[in-house]
Amino acid sequence: MRKPFYVIVSVIVILSIITISCDTKVQETEEPTRIENTLKSVSFWQDSLNLDPTLLQASLERINEAIDSIGYPDAGYRLWIVQSDTASDYRFLLQGNWPNQDLYNEIHEHELYKEANKQEEIWNQLSVISYDRFTKVK
Repeated sequence: MRKPFYVIVSVIVILSIITISCDTKVQETEEPTRIENTLKSVSFWQDSLNLDPTLLQASLERINEAIDSIGYPDAGYRLWIVQSDTASDYRFLLQGNWPNQDLYNEIHEHELYKEANKQEEIWNQLSVISYDRFTKVK
């Protein structure tokens, strides 16, 4: 009668030791803090050279990676090709999404941003037709 009791106690002790010795803590991946973008910049660009949009997109991806490294993964640029039924003087729309004016300034003054942007000479081949900023109505 004592044998089953000792077996049960031994199994409980062994399972307890295994449980305690195993690291059952689940590692949580930290999500970056999300900040609502309340500022938008929009610019229209003329393209007299008929540049390949994938070159511009690759340029923006490098700039956006720098912005992400600064700590603002939801901020940055998006490139749009303007499709119009009427003739227009511009081919590209560049949309910027920013948390607010202060953080826009902080991002654009940061060395990572300046370095990424400095390397993007392709944008000098285009002409800006217009540039506007918009703030979200709350």
